[in-house]
Amino acid sequence: MNQNDDQNFDPMIYDVMRELTTQIVGRYSAWQREAATEREANHWREEWLRVRTEAREVDPRSRAAIEAKTAELRQVLLELPVDAPTLE
Repeated sequence: MNQNDDQNFDPMIYDVMRELTTQIVGRYSAWQREAATEREANHWREEWLRVRTEAREVDPRSRAAIEAKTAELRQVLLELPVDAPTLE
């Protein structure tokens, strides 16, 4: 992929990546609210902050960066259980 290919794309793919981020952050936020302990709540808060920060760091002008992050987020969302996993 040359530089022009990386910067010439439908901008809606960025919106897809951000929507995936929102879904994951929403799940982590729900788990934070449902946490039985402060330690668990802090853990889930750190997770949603990490995901949100990583998504914001993606270059919105780079198709390759957006596609890579979108693939990663899709996999994370597919693997997330409905209920929070038990922390040890």
